[in-house]
Amino acid sequence: MKVKSMLYLCGVLAAAASAVALPQPASAKVPGNADSQKFMQTITDAPLTFCNPIELVVGSERARRGGEPVVLIFQDEYYLFVTGSRGYWCSENFRDWTYIDAPTFPGGVVSVVERKGVLYACSMNSYNVFSCKDPKSGKWEQCGTFSSDRYGDANMFVDDDDRLYMVYGWSQLMPFRIVELDPKTFKEIGETKVLFFSDYKNHGFERRRNDDVIFSIFANNYRPYYDEEYPWIEGPWITKHNGKYYLQYAAIGLEFLSYSHGVYVADNIMGPYVYSEHNPLTFKTTGFAPGAGHGSTFHDKNGQLWTICMIPAFYSGNGGAELALYPTAVDEDGVMHSNTAFGDYPQFYPGVVQDAVDNNFTGWMLLSKDKRVEVSSTFEDNVASNAVDENFMTNWIAQTGDAGEFMTVDLGTECEINAIQVNFDRAGASVQVGRGAPRPADGVAELKRYQCYTVDVSSDNENWTTVIDKSQNTQDRRHDYTELTEPVKARYVRVTNVFTHDDAKFGIKDLRVFGNADAAKFTEVTDFKAVRSIEDRRDADLLWTPVPGADGYVVRYGIEPDKLYNNYMVYGDNKLSIGSLNTGSEYYYEITAFDSGTDSYKPVSEAVNGTGAEIELTKERSGGGWGGGANTTRLMTYQGVDKYVFDNIDPGTYTLRHSYGPVLWSGELTEDQLIGSSDKPTVTAFLTWLGTGVEVRGKMEMKVVPGKEHGKIVVTMTYDK
Repeated sequence: MKVKSMLYLCGVLAAAASAVALPQPASAKVPGNADSQKFMQTITDAPLTFCNPIELVVGSERARRGGEPVVLIFQDEYYLFVTGSRGYWCSENFRDWTYIDAPTFPGGVVSVVERKGVLYACSMNSYNVFSCKDPKSGKWEQCGTFSSDRYGDANMFVDDDDRLYMVYGWSQLMPFRIVELDPKTFKEIGETKVLFFSDYKNHGFERRRNDDVIFSIFANNYRPYYDEEYPWIEGPWITKHNGKYYLQYAAIGLEFLSYSHGVYVADNIMGPYVYSEHNPLTFKTTGFAPGAGHGSTFHDKNGQLWTICMIPAFYSGNGGAELALYPTAVDEDGVMHSNTAFGDYPQFYPGVVQDAVDNNFTGWMLLSKDKRVEVSSTFEDNVASNAVDENFMTNWIAQTGDAGEFMTVDLGTECEINAIQVNFDRAGASVQVGRGAPRPADGVAELKRYQCYTVDVSSDNENWTTVIDKSQNTQDRRHDYTELTEPVKARYVRVTNVFTHDDAKFGIKDLRVFGNADAAKFTEVTDFKAVRSIEDRRDADLLWTPVPGADGYVVRYGIEPDKLYNNYMVYGDNKLSIGSLNTGSEYYYEITAFDSGTDSYKPVSEAVNGTGAEIELTKERSGGGWGGGANTTRLMTYQGVDKYVFDNIDPGTYTLRHSYGPVLWSGELTEDQLIGSSDKPTVTAFLTWLGTGVEVRGKMEMKVVPGKEHGKIVVTMTYDK
């Protein structure tokens, strides 16, 4: 048996943190008072929570694609299988996972079932069937062949009477079908039965809309996505619960925000199956981890249901797949439903709480969204606010991957922090991350270190305490989630780069800080209107009176007043357009405002896009005059930034102005003024007063600073406090 390192879901640490802080590299440019730094033993080695998205990490290999997951219990242990991996993971508690190499395990989109103490596995569109009595050995043997190699998204199912079935479907045009198989020969018994097709005209969540596309899967984007195009239905999975058969399916494609699950229900394995008007089963279009399709539903060791889903991922221009886990249940009327509200906030692992579908949210609120951010540098238009916007498609990227690049988020007030999730992205990396990301077997070597960083907290932005030290991180963690042993009090949270692998720039998709459970407020919104579209009953528009101080809203809806099983989360708005309704049902709605207890911060556009005043420096061209070969450099000014530098200044005649506007300064700069070993300014000048309306608030000044080979012109803006 070849057993590799642990898999940890959603950032659970691979090892307990050291009792002392590892030293910073000599080149680290740590902001604040470095002498005041302390280290706290704050990271638990027995976490009870996780946070979607879930990442798949095997030792020091690169993170693996999380596609089409299958979870089952075998011999009282959980097993997790994903597409394309010649191996799988096992765990006693669904928290600590061990990866098992299995070279003969079928690749592709897999199906795995147990029958009489033996596991059987196959992959879609393949003839071959494999079996294994001891999956921890990693040894699988071919045990038979199917009658067909056209079982798209094959899913084998063993019923209570030990009869074996194959349900399959993966198409925009073709239906889901089922056929009974001989459990010894795996050949078809009897006729194949058609179960259902897609029905996008009546099922709103099955609809493909061009404005819902995250990334294109069409090679070279050879065509657009067409509205009302037939949806893909895929990923059949049967769950038997209380004598009923729940056949879930995924629609409409990984590349859509509304990728989700629906379910049909039957009293007999062969049907007929009836569409559940409570669909979709799992649905999440907003937040940091949208999408919830093509997965499996399983009973945990306590008999509770969970649905594990494939969700879209996006890194450096490449689409991919990761995993998310949601609690599921079947109510007293036989309706299967999941709960995705706060589904990408910290949740309890399976087995921790009872009635997880209603009680799995920890109550730890998102404290960092849209808060004020300070960064060490910014690469192109990947601005700091991107790292707190809850959008997995955007990121903040520093100018370099050097140690010391940092971002600090100001939570607005001192908060109780329970957990932190750092979601990384990179620009300029020598190895791309995304679909089909290379692993060691593909010729890319395992690395000794992946993204290394520290997290410090402070109450005053001057005295810092280190709460997470990943200076020697050896795993490819893209969504590094850390549950703290005890909550810490802080207003400022800072992430500092120690090392970025693959020569990439340091980048963060989102820094997500969670806590303030006791300070959080939830308010029912009673003043709202919901209008169903006359032209298209799949659509409805909601408008409500905003709740002062609310961070956002959960809009729940359903076809019965006490079964509001679906939801949207809305940030920064008091209206919502819903496009996922079933045409045959009437709907009820409920809106709840949530407030994390933090001071609100609304970033002004000047802090992101510039104050609207661009300054330019022009050098006179050789031979005199300003036209033709004039050399002009322009810098946009930003709110909160008080210094702007024009580098590489050689002797000549220069003019400084705000672009296309009046001259601020002009003159000749000589070699004596530009070349030297002292950093004392050789030229200083007052440029203009600064103010608002009739009030003078500050001034703009300039200085020339010499250098060994070139000088520089520094422009400062100083405001009265």
